[in-house]
Parts: sequence; structure tokens; C-alpha cells
Amino acid sequence: MKKRFRWDVKYLYWGITAFSVIVCGVTFFLLMNNWRSAFAHIGSLFGVLAPVVYGLVFAYLLGKVMAFIEHAVIYRPVNRIFKKSSGAKKRKAARLLSIILTVVFALLFIIGALILIVPQILTSLQALVFSLPEFYDTAVNALSEVLDDNSIIEDAAIGLAGTVTSQLTGWIQDTLLSRANDIASSLISGAFSVIKTVFNILIGLVISIYVMYQKEKLSALSKKVLYSVFGAKRANRLVEGARFLDKTCGSFITSRLIDAVIVGIICYVFLFLFKMPYAMLIAVIVGITNIIPFFGPFIGGVPSALLILLVSPMQCLIFVIFIVVLQQIDGNLIYPRIQGNSLGLSGFWIIISLLLFGGLFGFWGMVLGVPAFAVIYAICKNAANRRLALRGMPTDTEEYKKIHIFDDETGEPVYKNKE
Repeated sequence: MKKRFRWDVKYLYWGITAFSVIVCGVTFFLLMNNWRSAFAHIGSLFGVLAPVVYGLVFAYLLGKVMAFIEHAVIYRPVNRIFKKSSGAKKRKAARLLSIILTVVFALLFIIGALILIVPQILTSLQALVFSLPEFYDTAVNALSEVLDDNSIIEDAAIGLAGTVTSQLTGWIQDTLLSRANDIASSLISGAFSVIKTVFNILIGLVISIYVMYQKEKLSALSKKVLYSVFGAKRANRLVEGARFLDKTCGSFITSRLIDAVIVGIICYVFLFLFKMPYAMLIAVIVGITNIIPFFGPFIGGVPSALLILLVSPMQCLIFVIFIVVLQQIDGNLIYPRIQGNSLGLSGFWIIISLLLFGGLFGFWGMVLGVPAFAVIYAICKNAANRRLALRGMPTDTEEYKKIHIFDDETGEPVYKNKE
């Protein structure tokens, strides 16, 4: 008699695994062959979901402020006022008042900053525009004096100027004028894009209020879905990873923003006291670029120094010395006091993360690349430590400085000979 086939659950698992591998392989192949179209569809999806993205970002940033106001300022007065109410009603009242105060505080901060900063920036830009003819005349006179003393350089400069002029004229006639309609349509679409962005930000603010009000419920729903899909062991790792991500990114972003404000204020006070030009404009540039770790001071300092150089070379030299001193103080005193060493990354890995994420995602990659790389680094480190622990090997990196190899038979470490 023929043996009957006995069904086993493991065959179902194998089949599902094989099918998933095939589907993932085919999907990856199609994405690689049509990556431009795929990224275009992903970009359009993010465009549709832009209000949701703005809302989540606002909720994440304002949530820290709301939590502080709720626990340190609001909860005790609400608890006293609503003595006879239930605990749930007290928590709802405290949460609602905290959200209102947080949003009002954020709007007042933004409006106040715009009122104080924007007029001075516009004044600096106007002064810069009005000074351009004077800068041009000064540069031409200095160049003329150099050329008068050297006929060879003068002939080469005249030839170069003629070539540049003819190429510029041809570009204006052949490219710029012929694309006037395209430029006009781009300006119109840009204006609509700005209006759409403002609308998305307003909708995002409304979404952020809902997210902050329901953050415990949304967090519980997320954990419920995780545990239903992945099971306890894997879901626990995902929850721990999410908490580590929140701790790392939250502390990093908050500390960088606070540090940028402090550096911008110090820079403005210095420029104002030494009566340097474009004080507010340069302070804003230095403060914003200081959000970027390591490369930020150079990105903001170079154009700022060039602006001052147009007015006074001596003031430019003083400013460069000040920026170098300020960044040393910030990097060794101010920022460590704010951030500490919670990222757990050395300077080498910070540079790698900035180059990698900055090259892939531009400005935002340089801003968020360090905390993202810190999370990836921590995940890889924890995975490696778990595998080493299972094999009975040491997990401390310093220990491997002493180890030469591991014995093939016993698996015991063979230490280096001391010389």
C-alpha cells in the first residue's frame, strides 16, 4: 500500500517563506529597472501625505513642550480645581489646556522671532544691494591698478573678458529669452507651491493637535498591531528600538536647536558690539547652519566672512578669529552641557554619517543623518553583541585589542604576546 502524505505545518511555513522570497526578489528587480518611476510615485505619495507628515513632525517637536507644561505647570492646578471630578476628566482637562498653551507659545515664539529678525534681515539685504555698485567700482579700480603694472596679465584679462561677454550674450539670446515662457510658468507654479505648502502646514498643525491629544491611545494602538503581527519577542525589540530612536532623535534635535539659538545670539551680540555689517543676517546664517554637526560652522562662516570682506578686510579677519573661537567654545563647552554623550558615536562615525546622508538627502540628511546613523549603529552593535554572547565570546571592544585569534578547537581566545 502506498503511504499517505501527512500534512505538516512546517511545509506551509516553507511554502510561505519561498513565496515571500520570490515576491521580494521580483519586486526588487522591478524597482531596480524602474527606479525613477518608483521614486516619482513615492514622491507623489509623500506629496499627498504632506499634511500628515507635517502633523507628525509638529506633534513630535511640540509634544516635548506639551509634556513639560502638563506635568510641571498644569496638572496640579487642574487637580485642585476639579477635586470632585474623576481622574480621567482631570487628565483630559490638563491635556487640553497643555495643548492650548503649547500651540499659543509656539505661535507667539514664531511671530515674535519673525517680527524681530525679518525687518533687520531685510535692512541688511537692502544695504548689501545698495553697496554692490560701490563694491564693483572698488574691485574694478583695484584690478585696473594691477593690470596697468603688467601688460601680459592685461592682455590675458581682456581676452578672457571678451570670451565671457560673448558667451554670456549668446546664453541670454539663445537660452534665457527663448525660455521666457517657461520661466514665467515656473514662477507661477512656484507661487502655487508656496500656497500649497502653507495650506499643508496649517492642516498639519490641526493633525498635530489631534495626535498630541490622543498620543497614549495611538501609542497603544501601534503596540497592539506590532504584537499581533510579530509576536512578543520581535515586537519587544521593535518597541525598544522605537524608544531608543525617540530618545536619540528627540534629545539630538532639541539640543541642536537650543545650541543654534545660543550660538546665533552670541554671534549677534559680538557683531553688534564691534559694529560689523549685516549683524542680524550673519547671526541667522551662523545659527541655522550650526544645526549641522561638524561642517555647520564652515558652511555658515565662509559666506558670512565674504560678506564682511566686501566692507572691511580687517573686520573680516576679526570675524574669522571670533568664529573659530566660538565654535571651539561651543563644541567643547556649550553643546556637551546640552547634549552630553548620549549618541555614543565617535568623531569618525559622525563625519561618515554626515557625508553619507548629506550626499543622499542634502541639507536634511546632514541635519538628521547623525541621529539616524546612531540608531543604525546601535542596532548593529546590539545584534553583534547578542551573537557573540551566544557563542560565549567577549562583547567588550577593548577586550579585542588584547586578543590575537580564537582557538579553532576550543574557541578560547588566544591573547597577544607581551613584548
